[in-house]
Amino acid sequence: MTADVPGDSAATPAQRRRERERAAARESILSAARGLARREGWDAVTMRRLAEEIEYSANFAYRYFTGRDDILLALVRDGFARLRVAMITAGQLIAGPAAAAVTDPPGGQAAAAVRRAGHAYLDFALTEPDLYQLMYGLGGVRVPVTDTWSEGQAVGDVLTDLLVAAGDAHPEQHVLQLWATAHGLIALQVVGRVDVEPAALHALLEEALTDCLTRALPAPATARRTIRPGTRKQP
Repeated sequence: MTADVPGDSAATPAQRRRERERAAARESILSAARGLARREGWDAVTMRRLAEEIEYSANFAYRYFTGRDDILLALVRDGFARLRVAMITAGQLIAGPAAAAVTDPPGGQAAAAVRRAGHAYLDFALTEPDLYQLMYGLGGVRVPVTDTWSEGQAVGDVLTDLLVAAGDAHPEQHVLQLWATAHGLIALQVVGRVDVEPAALHALLEEALTDCLTRALPAPATARRTIRPGTRKQP
């Protein structure tokens, strides 16, 4: 026996339509907030300005959000969810027949997955700089860390799981090291302390990944040759 899923088979057509309309309205408000922040910064995101952006009355957004802070919180949660998906997707190992055609990089495919996930983190920040600033409090507007602790932790867990799969015995400290490097590069770029191309930032992150993985992962087992009795061992 299969239980009814709320909002799915148990819902009436009218209820499903209203839910779609509600989701579309929320997304239009969030999209307007992202666009406004991209043009003028997060301080410009107010309920009045959002009403002007979406060309509705000032009270329209209050039907779906309790206020500005609620909108910012929804954006941060969505940002962490999308960042997590991006890292999981990038870190997925090649499986099946295709894997046989891939030459193992240093550290093996598991270590390569860590590298891909790390670069996906950096790519997200470079592609969505305004949202990244809001997620990590770099844009002058902050969402309380405690309100999105689990979402942020889930992002770190992606890298932790990949490091464990690669053989890291102390993944938490290495996640902290890699996150500090990636976030530090992004923060310096955001506040204008450095002005380098994305490729250069990726190169710096790759060096940090190589250094970290070299120390974090067990050395590959050295192949041993069996010496048969009566056979001279070559120098």
